[in-house]
Amino acid sequence: MKHLLSKPAILFLSLFSVALTYAQTPVSQNGQLRVNGTKLVNQNGYPIQLRGMSSHGIQWFNQCLTDASLDAVANDWKADIFRISMYIQEGGYETNPTYYTNLVKTLVNKVTARGMYALIDFHMLTPGDPNFNTSRAITFFTEMANTFKNNNNILYEICNEPNGNVSWASIKNYANQVIPVIRNIDNDAPIIVGTRAWSSLGLSEGSSAQEIVNSPLTFPNILYTFHFYAKSHGDSYLNHLEWAADSLPIFVTEFGTQEASGDGPNDFNMSQRYINLMRTKKISWVNWNYSDDFRTGAVWTTGTCGGSNWTTGRLKEAGAWIRNNILSPADDFGGAPGPENIALNKNVTVTSIEDNTLTGPNAVDGNGSTRWASAEGIDPQTITVDLGATYNINRIRINWEAAYGKNFLVQISNDNSNWSTVQNVQNNTSVTNDYTGLTATGRYVRIHGTARGTTYGYSIYELEVYGTQVSGPVNIALNKNVTVSSVEEAGFEGQYAVDGNSTTRWSATLYADPQTMTVDLGANYNISQIKINWEAAYGKDFLVQVSTDNSNWNTVRNITGNTSLTNDYTGLTATGRYVRIHGTARGSVYGYSIYELEVYGTPVGARRETTTPAAVVSNEQPVSVYPVPAHDQVTISLPGNRQKSQIIVSDINGKVYSVANATGNLHTLNISKYPAGMYLIQIIDGDKKTIKKILKK
Repeated sequence: MKHLLSKPAILFLSLFSVALTYAQTPVSQNGQLRVNGTKLVNQNGYPIQLRGMSSHGIQWFNQCLTDASLDAVANDWKADIFRISMYIQEGGYETNPTYYTNLVKTLVNKVTARGMYALIDFHMLTPGDPNFNTSRAITFFTEMANTFKNNNNILYEICNEPNGNVSWASIKNYANQVIPVIRNIDNDAPIIVGTRAWSSLGLSEGSSAQEIVNSPLTFPNILYTFHFYAKSHGDSYLNHLEWAADSLPIFVTEFGTQEASGDGPNDFNMSQRYINLMRTKKISWVNWNYSDDFRTGAVWTTGTCGGSNWTTGRLKEAGAWIRNNILSPADDFGGAPGPENIALNKNVTVTSIEDNTLTGPNAVDGNGSTRWASAEGIDPQTITVDLGATYNINRIRINWEAAYGKNFLVQISNDNSNWSTVQNVQNNTSVTNDYTGLTATGRYVRIHGTARGTTYGYSIYELEVYGTQVSGPVNIALNKNVTVSSVEEAGFEGQYAVDGNSTTRWSATLYADPQTMTVDLGANYNISQIKINWEAAYGKDFLVQVSTDNSNWNTVRNITGNTSLTNDYTGLTATGRYVRIHGTARGSVYGYSIYELEVYGTPVGARRETTTPAAVVSNEQPVSVYPVPAHDQVTISLPGNRQKSQIIVSDINGKVYSVANATGNLHTLNISKYPAGMYLIQIIDGDKKTIKKILKK
C-alpha cells in the first residue's frame, strides 16, 4: 500500500506552511489509481476523469513553473493533474541527464505538495522512433521509479509522440523493454504508452487503433496515448476516439484548441465536442501548454512568466477557455452522486440569435462562460430544449447573462406543440432563477420571454433541467441514423421520421415505387415492437424488415392491402441492428410519407434480473473461453448440466459470424477465417445468457 508522499516530498513540504496540507485534493480523494478494463479508476474502484495541464519543454520554460504559478493551477484552476514535459533531444535530457533528472524530481515534489497527480513525460519527439532512446529511458525511469515508488500520485508516460512511419510493433518493442524496468521497482503506478503517428492512434499516417486492439501490450495497468488539435483534426479524429475508447484504455496527454502546430486560430466549438466526449467516456486529459510561449496554444500571455501575476487577466483566450473547462463541471470522483442535469448537451431550438457565436446549444453545454443570445430589441423570444424522452421534471434553473428576462413563461410539453406553463414570471430582476418542487411531466422544456429586462436581447449562460425519466418502453429508433431511397424536397428528409416530433415527416419522391426507409439502431437489439405513423400518403403494400448487417434482411411483416395510418406490430421476436420499411405499393397517388417510425426492444446481451430462492445455492463454475488471444480456434467450456446451448459470435459492430448449437460441456469454435479483431461470444442457455470477448490475432 502506498503512502501519500515519499520521504523527499515530506522534506520538501517542511518548507511550506500548514496551509499546504490540503484536506480535499484530487490525490487525497482518489489515492492510488489503476486501470480497470478501459477506465482509469480510483482507490475505491470508481471510474474517474482527471483534467489538468502540461508544461511546455522544461529546458525552455522552467521559469513558468514557479511556486506561485503552480499554486494558481492547483488552487485557482482546480487542476487534478500536472504533466512535466522533459524533452529528450532538442536541448533537453540528452545534453545533461543529471540536471534534468533532478529538475523533474523537484517539479514532481512541487506538484505532489499541492495535492495533484504528477505525470512524468519522457517527451521524445525527434527522432520519432522511441527505440533510439531506449537506454536513456531505462536509466531515467529507473531513477524516477526508485525515487517515487512510495508515492500514490505518479503516472509515467514513457514515449510522447512516436512518428515518422514508426510501426506499432516498433513502439511495442520499446515498451516491452521499458515497462518491466518500472514495474520491477514501482508495481502499481499507471504507465501510459504513446501510439503511432504523433500519438494519433495511427490516424495521421493512415492507420487506426485497430492495430493496438489486435496486438495489445500484455502488462496490466497500461493506458494508450491519444493527442489531437481540434482545429486541424475535426470529426474524423473525434469519431475514432469515440470508437477506440470502447476497446482500449486511453489517456489524452496532450491536446489543443488550435491547429496541430499549437498555433493559429482556436476552434472552441470542435474543442467542446471533444471535451464532452471525453467526459462521457471518462477519458482523462491534460492541455498543451502551461507557458507564455508566443503561440496561441500557450495559456499565458507573453511575458507572464517573468513576473508574479498569475491572475485570469494574464490569460490568453485559450487559457481562459481551458481553465473554465477544468473548473466546470465539477470533478466526479465517486462521492454521493448529485442530481443529473438532463438538459445537458440536448438538442436546442431558438427563435433567433444575436450572431453565430451565441447559438442555442451554448445554453446547455455545461460551460458557464458560453451563452445563447437572441436578436437585440425583439419580443417575444423562445429557447426550447428537447430532452429526448419523457421526464417527471422537478426543477428548472436559468443562469442569465446581464441581458435577463423580465417577464417570461417556463413551459413543458409532450409534443412540442401543446404547452403547460409551470412558472409565469413577472417583473424578474435576478440573473439566476431556480424553480424547485415542480411536478410537471414532458419531453420539451422552453423559456418563452415576453419582456426583456434590458434594451438588449435575452441571453442565457445555462438552462438546467432536473428530473427522472418516465418508466416504460423506450423508442430505440429515436434520433438514430436514417437512410432513405429518396426525398420529396428539402425539409422532408429521413431524420424527421425518428425525431420524436409528430408534426415533422419523411416524404419520398412522388409517384414512385418501390421506396425504402432504413434506421440504424447502432447495435443489435431483440426487437419486440415496430410502430409506423403514416401521413395521408401511406403505404398500401410494404415489408417490415430487420437485419444485423444492413444486407441480409428478415421480413417480420408482409403487409398487403393496408388502409390504416397507424400500424403497430407487437409481439415480435426479431433480432437486428437495422430496421427498414420497404414500400412496394402506395396507398395514394403521392409518395410514401411517415411522421414517426418507432422501434422497441432490449439490447442483445442485456442482463435479465432474476430472483434466486434463498435455499438454492449454485456451485456451477463460470463459462470460460480459451485461449485469448487466439489464432485458429477457441474452446468454450460450459460447466454444469448443459443439454443444449446456443452460441452466437459477432464482431463489435454487431455483424454475426456464426450461430451454432452446442451439446455437452465443450464446444470448439473455428475462427481461422475471421478477420483479426475483437469478437463477442454469446452463450445462451434457456433464460441465461453469458457474453465473453475474444481477440483474433
